[in-house]
Amino acid sequence: DDDTATTAIAAGDKVNFLLVQNQSSTASVYIVVDGGTAASTTGDAFLVGPSQTWYGRLPNATVDDIHAISSTGTVNCVVAALLDDVG
Repeated sequence: DDDTATTAIAAGDKVNFLLVQNQSSTASVYIVVDGGTAASTTGDAFLVGPSQTWYGRLPNATVDDIHAISSTGTVNCVVAALLDDVG
């Protein structure tokens, strides 16, 4: 609706659905949704490999809980999320 002002994303907003498409043909992306540190050695990290897509429903994760890192340098990703504005 072009007559409605946009809502700012806040750290406490809930992430109901998250999609990440890794556009790199060589690098991987590691994602955590529990507020921890994202790393290739993190035991509960989701791995999105080169040219892969990951998606999931995250009913209890907040924007502030989601962290990601690439395996090497800069990686372009397509990211889509459905957020619940709790603020």
